[in-house]
Amino acid sequence: MRTEFYQGIKPGIVCFVTLLTISLMVCVSAIAQSEGDSLDYIAIVNDEKITVEDFNRNVEMIKNRYAELGYVPEGSQLDELKQNVLNNLVEKELLFQESKSNGIEIDSTAIDTEFETIKNSFPSESEFENKLRETGYTVDFLRNEIHANLAIQQLLEMQIGSKADVSEEEIKTFYDSNRENYGSPEGIRARHILIEAGSGGKEKIESIQKEIKAGGDFQKLAKDHSACPSGQNGGDLGFFSRGQMVEPFEIAAFDLEIGEVSEIVETPFGYHLIKLEDRRPEELRSFDDVKDNIKQELRRLNVASQIEPYIASLKQKYTIEINRPDAK
Repeated sequence: MRTEFYQGIKPGIVCFVTLLTISLMVCVSAIAQSEGDSLDYIAIVNDEKITVEDFNRNVEMIKNRYAELGYVPEGSQLDELKQNVLNNLVEKELLFQESKSNGIEIDSTAIDTEFETIKNSFPSESEFENKLRETGYTVDFLRNEIHANLAIQQLLEMQIGSKADVSEEEIKTFYDSNRENYGSPEGIRARHILIEAGSGGKEKIESIQKEIKAGGDFQKLAKDHSACPSGQNGGDLGFFSRGQMVEPFEIAAFDLEIGEVSEIVETPFGYHLIKLEDRRPEELRSFDDVKDNIKQELRRLNVASQIEPYIASLKQKYTIEINRPDAK
């Protein structure tokens, strides 16, 4: 099962198969462990070993990612990052083992489909193969990661997602409390002519105003005289809403009727004449238009709030042995 539902939820757990992509390489936050490990494994979860090789493979990818950003964690930050890697790998193993305990099986066709999706996200097969080499992955390893990821997704859907119901009342309450997120504000489209303040500026704008009142073409006058770059487009500023222009300009522009030209307006930029071209009323998307999106988001948040307690319960159920001295 491949779904958008779990995107962003506990990414260190459910994003493992897509560690090849740059956007999800931050799912495991860590820097590589030193080369002098005396053990071949870093932790054991119910008799399943998490190898040092697997640990280092993950942290090397993140090390490369941080290097691209020009950042090298040190001291306590480095310790914390290493701990995050270990925690993520342990939690992933817990969830994968629990999926097997629940009888979850992944069809090879689903693995094939996911594998092709990842491969096709690269411009070419050679770039995909290069990325595999860079990250230390093999095709078999990647397919195993896909298998685990899909099994974990099914487990989370079975144990949490299927029970995370959201009522119509909850959706409506959220909509009513967040209406500002589902609408577009009132907007207007205007043209203007700007003459910079200074010697002769006031007289020049007054002269242009007289021409307009005598029937002069606003767009042509803007093209010929406006100090604003919009003058090349006849002074057209496009649509804008309240709060986007300096206050004197905004007040004058929003007070106009369509086709009307303002009196001279002074701002820190100079003197303006404004012509209102169009007005777009405030619009609110209807509840029916957005309720499915709201339901998905509330369901996602509901599941996210239950992930940590669920993992904590698995930690009580399974035996976990940490073999790295500085890990807890």
